[in-house]
Amino acid sequence: MKPNLWIGLAVFIGYMAVVFAMWTVFDIDYEAVQDTQQSALEGILIPVAVGAAYLVIVTSLLGWWGPALRERTRNVPRWLVIVPIIFTIGGLMSFAGADFGALEMTHVLTIGAGVLLVGFSEELVSRGILLTGARGSVGEVLSWFITCLMFGLLHIINIAFGAPASSTAFQILAAFLAGSTFYLTRRVTGSLVAAMLMHALWDWGSLVNKAVGGEATVASISGLGATIGQVAMYLSLILMLVAFRYNLDGTRKSKQKAETSA
Repeated sequence: MKPNLWIGLAVFIGYMAVVFAMWTVFDIDYEAVQDTQQSALEGILIPVAVGAAYLVIVTSLLGWWGPALRERTRNVPRWLVIVPIIFTIGGLMSFAGADFGALEMTHVLTIGAGVLLVGFSEELVSRGILLTGARGSVGEVLSWFITCLMFGLLHIINIAFGAPASSTAFQILAAFLAGSTFYLTRRVTGSLVAAMLMHALWDWGSLVNKAVGGEATVASISGLGATIGQVAMYLSLILMLVAFRYNLDGTRKSKQKAETSA
């Protein structure tokens, strides 16, 4: 099916509806979703697995697997890989600094399996399906903005399950910034897979630290990792100015205009 923004938005809203329905069935408390193995199973692993199945079916029916998972080519300067590298270092530090001894290994692995599905599903629906649809209707700058905005708004349903509105507002902003990091990662690597894995790693460290209940100060390894990850997010927002100077085939827009004028 020919990519279209409205199709992408419909699939995105459908994914939100699936997760909302599953959380309603399990009567999830969002603030405690990582606290026990059972809550992680019911609040992360099972709902997102159902959402992932929905996305696999829809993507197959649309015939969008190719453009959803891959760029035609790496289409921005390769030095921009510094952004995903910094973000990954932050994610690794956040994960490595968690007090794993405070949790059962089955609990940690349940969260891990859940976030792998989260990375797959949220990236596929945001920077896969929605980006593909947006590119079929609008320009690249607006496509980036729409995907980041919707990725942020994906988290608004958390309020219905006990998350405070103030912290959710911050989460929406953080998700928008993270969306820029994952978008840039897709363009510099040529694949959505790297963004999926980075997303999963970040969430794994974050949720394990929340489950332990410790304060992640900047002086701690986890806290420093979180700060480094945030630096990568802000840096990615600035470097969008570089990315948008390049077309999706890797040519510079200024060169293309000059050749057209000549």
